[in-house]
Amino acid sequence: MHQKGAKGMRQPKLHKWADKCTEILIYFMVIFSPWAFGTTEHWSIWTMNITAYGLGVLLLSKWIIRWSTGFRPWPSEAPKNEISPRQHRLRLIHKYCNLLTAICMLLLLGYILTSAINARASFDLSTHEYTYFEGINKNLPHSYDANGTWFLFWQYLGLIILFWSTRDWLVGARPTRSSISLNPRLKRLLFLICLNGGALALECILQRIYYGDYRGKLLFLVEPGINSGNIAQFGPFAYRSNAASYLNLIWPLGLGLFIQLGRENLDYGKRRIGNGPELLLIPCTILAASGPIISSARGGALVMIGLLILVAGSLMFMNVRSKFLRFSVSMALFVGLGTAYYLGWEKIEPRLINIFSDNMSSRTQIYETTLKMIDDYGKFGSGPGSFEAITQFELGGILSRWESWAHNDYLEFYLTFGKAGGSLMCCTLFFLTVSATLILFFKPQKAVTWFGLMSLLGVAIHATGDFPLQTLSILIPVCILSTLLTVSQKYEGNTASPLV
Repeated sequence: MHQKGAKGMRQPKLHKWADKCTEILIYFMVIFSPWAFGTTEHWSIWTMNITAYGLGVLLLSKWIIRWSTGFRPWPSEAPKNEISPRQHRLRLIHKYCNLLTAICMLLLLGYILTSAINARASFDLSTHEYTYFEGINKNLPHSYDANGTWFLFWQYLGLIILFWSTRDWLVGARPTRSSISLNPRLKRLLFLICLNGGALALECILQRIYYGDYRGKLLFLVEPGINSGNIAQFGPFAYRSNAASYLNLIWPLGLGLFIQLGRENLDYGKRRIGNGPELLLIPCTILAASGPIISSARGGALVMIGLLILVAGSLMFMNVRSKFLRFSVSMALFVGLGTAYYLGWEKIEPRLINIFSDNMSSRTQIYETTLKMIDDYGKFGSGPGSFEAITQFELGGILSRWESWAHNDYLEFYLTFGKAGGSLMCCTLFFLTVSATLILFFKPQKAVTWFGLMSLLGVAIHATGDFPLQTLSILIPVCILSTLLTVSQKYEGNTASPLV
């Protein structure tokens, strides 16, 4: 059946093909990124970058097709005189937030590009030597590691393309039958994220059990050069904390999707729960929720417990009329916590007890040095992506090991992007937050939106003690969830939703 646009015209075949290819590439990024050893190596990062650039080509082709044919995949907005003044104001605020978000993203990308072109030096990781450049403009953003800044630029370009391509694909879905029904494309995407996360959590747990206290292999295949001990790894991630952060993204989202689909079936569809595939989300949620504690990552475990308390509090105030649905969610959390205690508490308990006595694994020295360097590098910072290069000269006499990250993303962003770049980041986050707030309060699908927001909150908290926001396999679902929080719902009973 052909989808019809705003003017009743059929979707052009080329547009339909581009939309389908967009869906396939988004799914590929969701599945591939965590399994490719956490997408921390150059080959896997560039695989994701190139895939994102493919999404950009498809997005551009769809824009050209729409411009040349007049086709619009979404319904027309209601005229101003057919909606209330309040709805009109909300629509304008939402549109301006989306516009300002796009502008801030472009400015941030331009800031990184300028820093790379106007680089003060370049650092060679193989020889640990600097090459200095002449003729830079100190009044413009600049970097002390051109290679690192260029590398980050290509990643951020891919993430921004992913954000807008996913958003364009989601808003092009057919309108749903009722306001409570979830966008069908969004439903498929969230299902894939949760099922993939559940399968990943199962592999992580089996790998931890199999290797025990000995040296481990990622995905039972590769022994990493660093963190070769099984206790330091988790599944395909060479660093257990990244795995815990990824799983803390998954399980609240799985709960939100389960509640949403359960409400559609029980409260509105008048069908029994289980008529759809939503029951598959229960084991995925249990496995993903137990993973952070089993991983022995202290930060991930504490974030998981904090999110668990927040979820429990939310369930008390959430309008879930089905007792069976409420019971199912509570049991999933209880079983997940029990599994985590049985398989992981013995390993993580001494680490939690010693969390301050070991200076948080020497993180306090890194934080102190980073704060000192922030004052040294001025308003433009050391350059995006330059932390690994510049910090070795400061920490070389303090720590015996090579440090690639600050283990506090906000300190690292402040140091490398400086006050100017950090302000652009804050502006982007502000406009996304305003847009998400409008969606949260005026969108009928509040369960998915609220639990998706909790997933992002977990990553944001974990970033104060580690580097999830520097890891592409975590940034990809973060980017997709951010899209979810800024996309409104269209349904056949009211195609003129105030937030489009």
